[in-house]
Amino acid sequence: MITPDYLFLKKYFSKTRKILITTHRSPDGDALGSSIALFDRLRNQGHEVSIVVPNDFPDFLKFLPFIENIVIFEKNEEKGTDLIKNADTFFFLDFNDYCRIDVMKDMIINHDGFKIMVDHHQSPSIKADQILSNPSICSTAELIYDFLEKLDLGLSTEAATALYTGIVTDSGSFKYDLVSAKTHLIISNLLSYDINHGNIHRDLFDNNTISRMKLLGRCLTTNFQIFPEHNTALFFLNQNDLKDCNFSKGDTEGFVNIPLSLKGIVFSAFFIEYHDGIKISFRSKTNFDVNKFSRNHFNGGGHKNASGGKITDMNLQKTIHYFKGLLPDYKNELKR
Repeated sequence: MITPDYLFLKKYFSKTRKILITTHRSPDGDALGSSIALFDRLRNQGHEVSIVVPNDFPDFLKFLPFIENIVIFEKNEEKGTDLIKNADTFFFLDFNDYCRIDVMKDMIINHDGFKIMVDHHQSPSIKADQILSNPSICSTAELIYDFLEKLDLGLSTEAATALYTGIVTDSGSFKYDLVSAKTHLIISNLLSYDINHGNIHRDLFDNNTISRMKLLGRCLTTNFQIFPEHNTALFFLNQNDLKDCNFSKGDTEGFVNIPLSLKGIVFSAFFIEYHDGIKISFRSKTNFDVNKFSRNHFNGGGHKNASGGKITDMNLQKTIHYFKGLLPDYKNELKR
């Protein structure tokens, strides 16, 4: 665990700052929830605050407060560039490697602004001026809750809604191993801010589209394989699948977790073929470390039981063949 100098930060933020908050490509509930909560509370202190994200996010997250304030760099590069250039302070939330912000990377690396990173992933590579990093915490939203508390920035209904969303989504609705007693204490406090947790769950989980159902059907029928000798399941979607089912962003959210509900399966892999490469999601049960697996073989990383990667130098068929060839090397680790 790495903790920042809160006394220094209190003094630093006693002056009005031009703050830019950013997070990783394809922002999820934790990334957006953390960013919005921090945006709300810093703006409440009189700072000039903006959120710039590399690309768009799923429609089911657009219920979040202040979502209209978020600048999507790929859609508005001119405004995003101006905000980056004019900022004097940067917050990096829910990522710890500059590669996760894609086209914004070089501009931000070369900027001489003050940089603060808040993240819960393993093996951080960003050398920020101040860092709050704890891989034993299930969400960045939990860390932002602590960060706001240590800086006496308080909460609001909007910030509590955003943090609740971040914790719910990154904890798998409180089922992952990193969920702790403290997680539930934080949730209890967030509920005291009169948030509508029922509506949040409905917005997150009861907004399925026809395209999502079609894609799921494709995944679980023609594109599904099980390797019982390795307690592993894989499934995939190619570009034709995406086109045929009218794929839209967010349609495949959570798919990778589904095979883990099968008896005996401890490792799930999900491959999606995009025009710029193969995106892979990994999930595991027991002690199989998919963070290490992804870092070693698929240019990725994440958490012990949840990680991802990307391949750009092989097509989908070769990527899956490569994955299958790795399984015998992990036979002992994949035992139930």
